[in-house]
Parts: sequence; C-alpha cells; structure tokens
Amino acid sequence: MQTDDWFDVGWGMFEGGLRGQRRLPPMNDMEAQRWWLAGFGAAWAASGSEDSVDVALLAALAGHEELLRQLRSHRAGWGSARVQ
Repeated sequence: MQTDDWFDVGWGMFEGGLRGQRRLPPMNDMEAQRWWLAGFGAAWAASGSEDSVDVALLAALAGHEELLRQLRSHRAGWGSARVQ
C-alpha cells in the first residue's frame, strides 16, 4: 500500500471502518501511522463532532493500546515540510 493511501484508510476508520474492516497502520511504521492519523483527524474535524479527537481514537482503537500509544507519541512538526 502506498504510504499516502493510509490517509483514506484513516478517514474511513473514523467513519466506521471500510466495509466493516478495521484497517490499522502497521506498528513501528511512523510514516504510515502519520498518514492514517491525518486522515482520521481530518474526518473527525469535518464531522463537527462534539467529542474530542482523543475520545474518537480511544473508541476506534479499543483493543489496540500499543498502536494508540505509538500514535500519541507523534509530535507536531515531525515530517512536516514547507514549500519555499
């Protein structure tokens, strides 16, 4: 899977999964995890949910605590780029 495809997978997971499948990014693949998290967060923001994104992540990743820990460890600015 292309790394940026994980954005669509993350978006789909927020919206309830992709055709009933729980598609999660691989452990220890920070780039795939960032794309997945970006898609999940973008879908959360677009939904106008009153719950926090953290509450949504907890629900989506129930039973996947180690992945949740890795996703929470991503810091702002990692992998960011500016067009100059």
